[in-house]
Amino acid sequence: MSFVRFVLRGVVLPLGAVSAAAAIIAQGGRFSAHLDVLTHFAPVYLAGGAVTLVAAIFAHRRLLPALLGAAAVIASLALMLPEFLRPQTAAIAPGAPGQIKLIQFNIARDSQGLEQRLAWLAAEDPDILVVEDSRAIFQTAVTQRLGRQMACGKTCEVAIFTRTPVARIEAPRRGRKGLGPAITIAHLAGSQGDFPVVGVHYGWPTDVEGHAENSARLLQLMKDQPRERAILVGDFNSTPWSFARRREDAALGMERRTHALPTWPANGLFGLAFLPIDHVYAGSAWDTVSITRGPRLGSDHYPVVAVLAPRAN
Repeated sequence: MSFVRFVLRGVVLPLGAVSAAAAIIAQGGRFSAHLDVLTHFAPVYLAGGAVTLVAAIFAHRRLLPALLGAAAVIASLALMLPEFLRPQTAAIAPGAPGQIKLIQFNIARDSQGLEQRLAWLAAEDPDILVVEDSRAIFQTAVTQRLGRQMACGKTCEVAIFTRTPVARIEAPRRGRKGLGPAITIAHLAGSQGDFPVVGVHYGWPTDVEGHAENSARLLQLMKDQPRERAILVGDFNSTPWSFARRREDAALGMERRTHALPTWPANGLFGLAFLPIDHVYAGSAWDTVSITRGPRLGSDHYPVVAVLAPRAN
C-alpha cells in the first residue's frame, strides 16, 4: 500500500467521515437540545471537511473522501453562515458624546499574571469592567489600585466594576434546582438617563438541563429591565451558530454587537481561539463605536472591549 493511500484510508477518510457525520447530525439541534451541543464545534467540522476535500483533490480520483469532505464543509457552513450574514447596525465614528468603554473578561479564577492584567486594564481605562470567575486578590486590586467601585452578589462569581458608584445593585438568585446563570445587575446613571449593565455567566452547554435554565432565567429577569437602554455582557458558553443562541437572540430583543468574535480557548495552540462564547448585547438606545478583542492575559478566555455611545435620538 502506497503512503498516499495509507494516509487517505487511515487518516483523511476517518476525518472526513467523522466531520461530515457530526456536522449533519448537528442540524438536529433545531429540535433537540442534546444534538444542539454539537453545533458549537462547527468550525472543527469545517476544518476537518476542508482538509479531507483538499487531500482528495490532490490525490486524484478519490471520490468517497471528496464527497465526505464536501458534505462536512456544506453542513458546517449551513450552521455558521447565518452568523456571518446577520445584519448589523453600522458602527459610528469615535468621539461621540457620552460614549462609554466596557470590558468583558472571564479571568478563570487565576491570580497569576495579576500585574500584567492590571497594567492592561489601567492602559485601557474602562468605564465599566464585567468579570467572571475572579478571586478576591483581583477584586481588591481593581478597587484599590484602579480606583473602581465593585458591585456583585454573595459569591461575586460575576463582578461589575465601575468608575462611578452605582445607583442600585441586583444580585438575582439562580433558577430552579439551583441551575441557571450567575447574574449581577448594576444600575448606572448615564448622559441620557439611567441604564442597567447585566453581567452573566452561563454553565457549559453539555449540561443540557442547566443550559436551558440559563436562557429561561435570563429572559425572565430581562423582562423587568428597560431593554432599549440595557447592556448585557458575559461568558455565555454558547456560540452564535447554536440554535439555542439564535432563539435567545430573537427573544431578547437586543442586538448582539459581537459578531463571530472568537474568544476561547485563549490558552490553546498559539492562542488560536475558534469559539465565540463571550458576547456583548446592547439595546436600541446604544450605537456601536467599536468591538475588539483584547490580548492573552493568562486566562482561557480573551477579553472583549466594547465602546458604545448613546444614540442621538
